[in-house]
Amino acid sequence: MLLHRHRLTSLVYIAFSLLLAISVFTWLLTHITWRQILNLMLAVNLPLLGLFFILSLSMQLVRTVRYRLVLQSVGQAPGFGRLFLAVLVRGLCVDLLPARTGELVYLYLLRVKLGVELGAATASFALAFLFDLMALAPLLVIALLIVGMGRTFSPILLGGAGVALLLLAMLALRLLPATLRMGFRACAFLPDRVAALRRWTRRFLAATHRQLRRARSHGIDAPLFGLSLGVRLLKYAGLYVLLLAMLHPQGYTLHSLPFPKVFLGLCAAEMAASLPISGFAGFGAYEGAWAGVFILLGFPTAMAKATSLSHHLFTQLYGSLIGIASTLALLALPAATPPPPPPSLPPSS
Repeated sequence: MLLHRHRLTSLVYIAFSLLLAISVFTWLLTHITWRQILNLMLAVNLPLLGLFFILSLSMQLVRTVRYRLVLQSVGQAPGFGRLFLAVLVRGLCVDLLPARTGELVYLYLLRVKLGVELGAATASFALAFLFDLMALAPLLVIALLIVGMGRTFSPILLGGAGVALLLLAMLALRLLPATLRMGFRACAFLPDRVAALRRWTRRFLAATHRQLRRARSHGIDAPLFGLSLGVRLLKYAGLYVLLLAMLHPQGYTLHSLPFPKVFLGLCAAEMAASLPISGFAGFGAYEGAWAGVFILLGFPTAMAKATSLSHHLFTQLYGSLIGIASTLALLALPAATPPPPPPSLPPSS
């Protein structure tokens, strides 16, 4: 019965994702053609494209430093080269799979290929994710206030939205240890027929709780926030430069593509692609959010629709190439010896 329900849910999800993608693509192609989309990709400005590659790889390097900072604080020291490859593979899987489920690949690679304890790997993922949200919040506030100037938007409302995101991320960070403890205790009520799963889950939650507290006890919050801010700035600067590289041959300049406006469009597209309904590689939701927000911000409709596809296709192809190359490189390396599982003890308060 449960298997049948799972299959039915999967079919409904796939059907809804396909319907969303088809609807969005039909709407986009009412004003543009595939030739226009390909021309944007083929006529790209090469110096600006090179700058995009530099910014993109720099972002991945800073992201690797951030993960390694957390892992070192809990006594795990994977090689930087292997960790960098794992981060590149993670980027590929996060882009391809919906609702950021690709993050699970990062945990798997750290455990199997880098020999990192699962609790430490999970702690590094959780802290990076929450500090990413905290770093995004002030950038959103600044961009919203700049774009909202002289418009009908309320600066107080716009600023409040960004502050709310920051506070929610901080609250989640504070409540995470207590949530792990609650989950540990709740596992005790699982039936005996899943005793093996119960034992593994309790060990996992206890290890994650212990490593999370251990990492934060080393005072890494400020460096983590700084590195997360660097990741965000490099990421969106790179995506902005790529958009400028595609539109520069058509006469667009820094003045006609103000960064705060483009930043909001990029954020909207990425958030839409992270939703469970986004489907494979975010196609459909990403383009719909990009085009809708860019049009709302006053950009020409044809430009907004064409770039939503050309920009996304290019970044997916680029991410797939470096992700696949990194996957092959990791597969060629011998597997690391995983550490023994931690004792199944309840986490301390």
